[in-house]
Amino acid sequence: MTAKKNIYLVQVDIVRKLPARYTAYLPYAVGALWTYARQALQIAESYALRELIFLRESVDGVAARMENPFLVGFSCSSWNTEYSKALARAVKKRFPGCRILFGGHNVPPGSGMLEELPYVDYLIHGEGEIGFQALLTQLCEQEPDFAAVPGLSYRTGDDVATNPEAIPESVEGFPSPYIEGVFAPVIAAHPEIQWSIVWETNRGCPNHCAFCDWGQYKSKVRPFSMERLKAEIEWLGENKVEYIYCADGNFGILPRDEDVLDALIAARARTGYPDLFNYNTTKYINERLFRITEKLCESGLDRIGPNFAVQSLSPEVLRNIGRKNLDDETIAQWIRRCRRAGYRTHTDLILGLPGETLQSFCAGVEKLFTLGQHEGIQYFPCNLLPNAPMADPVYREKHKIRAARRILKPIMEDTPRAEQIDEFIEMVNETADMPHADWLTANYFMLLAQAAHCYGLLRLIAMFLHTEKIVSYASFYLCLLDFCHKHPDTLPGEAMARMRKNFTDGIHGKEPDPLQISGFSFGRMFEDQYFFGRAVLEPDRFYDDAERFLRQFGLKDDLFVQLLRYQRESILLPGATLNKEKVLDFEYDFPAYFRAIYNGDPVPLPKKAVRLRFSSGLGISSVEEYYCTVVQNGRFSNNAFYLTEYLSRDVWPLSESRAVDKP
Repeated sequence: MTAKKNIYLVQVDIVRKLPARYTAYLPYAVGALWTYARQALQIAESYALRELIFLRESVDGVAARMENPFLVGFSCSSWNTEYSKALARAVKKRFPGCRILFGGHNVPPGSGMLEELPYVDYLIHGEGEIGFQALLTQLCEQEPDFAAVPGLSYRTGDDVATNPEAIPESVEGFPSPYIEGVFAPVIAAHPEIQWSIVWETNRGCPNHCAFCDWGQYKSKVRPFSMERLKAEIEWLGENKVEYIYCADGNFGILPRDEDVLDALIAARARTGYPDLFNYNTTKYINERLFRITEKLCESGLDRIGPNFAVQSLSPEVLRNIGRKNLDDETIAQWIRRCRRAGYRTHTDLILGLPGETLQSFCAGVEKLFTLGQHEGIQYFPCNLLPNAPMADPVYREKHKIRAARRILKPIMEDTPRAEQIDEFIEMVNETADMPHADWLTANYFMLLAQAAHCYGLLRLIAMFLHTEKIVSYASFYLCLLDFCHKHPDTLPGEAMARMRKNFTDGIHGKEPDPLQISGFSFGRMFEDQYFFGRAVLEPDRFYDDAERFLRQFGLKDDLFVQLLRYQRESILLPGATLNKEKVLDFEYDFPAYFRAIYNGDPVPLPKKAVRLRFSSGLGISSVEEYYCTVVQNGRFSNNAFYLTEYLSRDVWPLSESRAVDKP
């Protein structure tokens, strides 16, 4: 009997080190390819899957443990492509006859990657199940007919060829690698790892945004069967999977998505798993989405709430990228509705889209604040994905898009730097409408707005000035940015200078020095976390400098002193007083005023004396807990704010009090 040919499949993940264990994703993409391919009897009889490689190990060590590999296939994404290249080179050097196959989101259209990488033999483009099975079938033949393999790029003598892709009308015939047992050997071999999974309940996206490669085929949404999904839900409970990333482009778009969620919640009640469910909110908001939000939040599966992603609020940008957003009032209504129900929300923006200017980007941030999205704004520099329409040379030339390679953050913080292989993204840093200098300013503006507004350091003051028509949100934070640049001796100036260096080092291809603060020595920080951390560790200095900045807006002294005091006292600080209550008197009813703004119905500031009790409500007792709960998660949660309650001014303490919600 002829020995089977050995296959190795590689999908290297970002492995995260937690205090007591590691957590990593199971290599879903390559598992799905093999599960589908082995359905063909010829493949099952001809090939043996020797290993699914997912850890970022020494490439020489991985290559050395391979046994006579016939084919090594790589699923390439932005976080593993350079590692995949290095491992492929090592394998080819040790086993010259081994076939090397690249596929995945980071393999661009056409055959250019074959010309760039002589050690790679084949590329698979697009959805890979059908092409991978067809390639293995042809490699069983004495004279393979590579022209019969959908989506394959391959060499033909001195030339290269690329076949049309196959886009299946249905995914019903694609078996699940989870319930088919493909990952059982991986799980058994790594008891130290807490597993996360990528989960598809459907495939395809009806939207065709130019920055994204999900909708490149203009495909319909193709659901997997409920039978499969329910079996997978049982599997993840049995295997104690804590975290699910749902890879659907629009979870909630199908009526049955609510049934899928009900099954997931029921399994969690029985087994305790999963712990978290991360999903991409459908762009089509309806009552079903609110019911899904209720169920996710009430069950504890979702702790950050739905994402009302807009990417941009500029009509010109939306035309350029082929996207249609919800109208402003609908966004505002849903944010307020979720806030009243106690559910968080967040909103995505992308910086660097064609047609965006510095002015329109800042105006978009202001509009989100005005619509009520004060804490949960995520912004992302625009990255050129190889298979997205925006990466097409014609599109890039039309909009004068320039981009630079930027090093991704180190993949494993506990891996010696000398052993790491840098990964890169191609980040847009200039367009016809946003010169590079404006792009830099927009980044600094957004980082500062996230730190000072979304975390809350100066949010209440900015809300007051905007509501009273003294200065707009955008002008406020642009003025603050200017203050930081002109006054580097202040704490905001120092923090901003350090953030700016970190950011510019990254965009110029250097690995930035880690942003760390001696009082929060728990790992590297993002820029907004760093600014917030500096402020709460030195609150006297920060708010003294803030007072210097705020004087320019001309508030009357008594109101200014009271407002600045209320803003400062509202922010939860680390240290000995963390869990101690405080009772303070104010001559204005600030809680009622700001609550009305959050609810979308502003009222004049009541000149009414109030006594307030401030308490944390978080039950955290150490600086490390503060860092995890407030610094790492405060921007989306309002965890940086005290809970406040009205108290009678006659007696303190009183058992009778009236609660005032957090922002």
